[in-house]
Amino acid sequence: MSAALRRIGTAALAAVSATAAFLAFLAFSHGATTFGTLAGPIPALDLTVGVLPVAGVFCALLAVLDAALAAWCVRRGRAIETLLLAAFSSAMLLVLCAQSVALFFFGWELCAIVSVFLVATHHERREVRRAAFVYLVFSQAGAACVLVALALLGAHAHSPSFARIAAAAASLPQTTRYAVLGLSLVGFGSKAGLLPLHFWLPRAHPVAPAHASALLSGGMLQIALYALLLVATILAAPAGAAAGIAFIAVGTLTAVGGVVYALVDRDLKRLLAYSSVENAGIVTLALGAAMLLVAKGNPLGAALALTAASFHALNHGLFKGLLFLCAGAVADAEGTVDLERLGGLRRNLPWTAAAMLVACLAAAGLPPLNAFSSEWLTFRSLLQLFALHDEPTGFAALGAIAGLALAGGLAPATFVKVFGIAFLGRARRAPKAEQARERFDTSSLATSGLAACCVALGVFPLVAFAPLARVSAALTGSAPPALPSLPLLPLGLVLLPLLGAAASFALTRSPNNARRTATWTCGSPVTSASQYTSTAFSKPLRRVFSTVLAPAQTRTFGSGESPWFPKHIEYRTENRYLIDEAARRLGALTIRAARRSRVVQSGSLRLYLAYALVAMIVAVGAAAR
Repeated sequence: MSAALRRIGTAALAAVSATAAFLAFLAFSHGATTFGTLAGPIPALDLTVGVLPVAGVFCALLAVLDAALAAWCVRRGRAIETLLLAAFSSAMLLVLCAQSVALFFFGWELCAIVSVFLVATHHERREVRRAAFVYLVFSQAGAACVLVALALLGAHAHSPSFARIAAAAASLPQTTRYAVLGLSLVGFGSKAGLLPLHFWLPRAHPVAPAHASALLSGGMLQIALYALLLVATILAAPAGAAAGIAFIAVGTLTAVGGVVYALVDRDLKRLLAYSSVENAGIVTLALGAAMLLVAKGNPLGAALALTAASFHALNHGLFKGLLFLCAGAVADAEGTVDLERLGGLRRNLPWTAAAMLVACLAAAGLPPLNAFSSEWLTFRSLLQLFALHDEPTGFAALGAIAGLALAGGLAPATFVKVFGIAFLGRARRAPKAEQARERFDTSSLATSGLAACCVALGVFPLVAFAPLARVSAALTGSAPPALPSLPLLPLGLVLLPLLGAAASFALTRSPNNARRTATWTCGSPVTSASQYTSTAFSKPLRRVFSTVLAPAQTRTFGSGESPWFPKHIEYRTENRYLIDEAARRLGALTIRAARRSRVVQSGSLRLYLAYALVAMIVAVGAAAR
């Protein structure tokens, strides 16, 4: 029965993948297409289905991710998880096809509900239940903001149809426009993991199954960014300069904060969740630059920035899905994703190690992988802001470039740590049992396919850039931007280390120059404990960023297993984050307020009738005015 359900779920994932691929082709080849409208009992509940060109890139991403997950789930994961993944993918596809307020919000809530079940897969553990609860609270709070924003747009256009809302967007009052954009930034930004609304993400992703995390981070976060892009560029356009600067500020803070948190973390899946925060910030930053360039009368620069935003969302979905699938393979083989306990995995997991290396290079933004192209486009679009000769715009551009450069410098350090600590060197502990060498199977096919996509879009970025540029040009009303040429400096930065490594290898291969000696560890025995740990690797940078990180040494007695100290004591280093602490206190305050508000639910029928009477009096009075 379980095997049959798994096959059904796998077939459903493949069907969703094929449908998403067809919709992506339709969006890029035929432009905006409406399939039909189902009339509701009232006009506000009309359900309109269609696809916009801007949704094409996200349909294509969903098609690739679902195909990889279908292959992954042939041999891994439980049947119920596979069915939930298919339902989750269908809900995200519904969001991309929604062309009316009611259908969009229905799809959005369906995504939230199904994803909560995915996060709570291992609900027998207390930390999983807490993570699912925090995610549910943030999700519903964000959904309330989304509903109010869409209701404001629909009320102004006197229609729930996105086509009519977009047609009436130019006459939207400025106060209403900024309210809609602010609510959208909170509602969609909380689901995308923008700081300081990211509190749920590093808690939910580590406890979810690996393939669920791959779809959560690689798919759902990008759908939230699509919704933010939809509101900012179509439903509430033009956004205005102030909104563009606000988006740039939030994106810069998110990019820098996310990569700093990822750099110092030791849990592989939580580290990847913080990396998702960083990349969501980069997409938001590029979107803010597009909004600002439109407001300042530079549509060509805005088209380049929009192309960079959508391209980076596509790239992030691909390499982050790959990273989480590789983390799942590591967890299955080792029983842990704690970097302090991992090492030497490339010997037993050669296919996972190769895919992980590609994903780490992509996440680090290094050429010739895909994320380098989109980050370089983002830099180029930010440089367009300096040509406007406006002081507030110039300061915003300067801060954004500095933040993006800092994030671009810390990301390689983060993923050098990930691959070097986990896959290189020697094993840090005795294996649970004798492990066989990994063989190529359908899960390896899934990771290899995603790795091939990352390489292909890095080597041939024009494949994605050309259609994305046409879509961005249609949104901004300008000609498609030309693909910027590959800069010589990054190319030189790639070639010079390779030439140096080749020269060093050639010299060491010479019998006259070879000199071998034992490793010196200050007189101590050379064991696997002498290797660099994740904490030691990040210690210098953790001290640099000590203003936003508060290191705390903790001791756990009686249950630990450590290669450095006796088995009855475990020493470990944790990090408290100031923004996370503030969000935790805000959440505790919200829960206390909710508990005290229970007094209005006394169970008294008379009191409830009084509530209804007061509401009716207020409604009649408002109508009389």
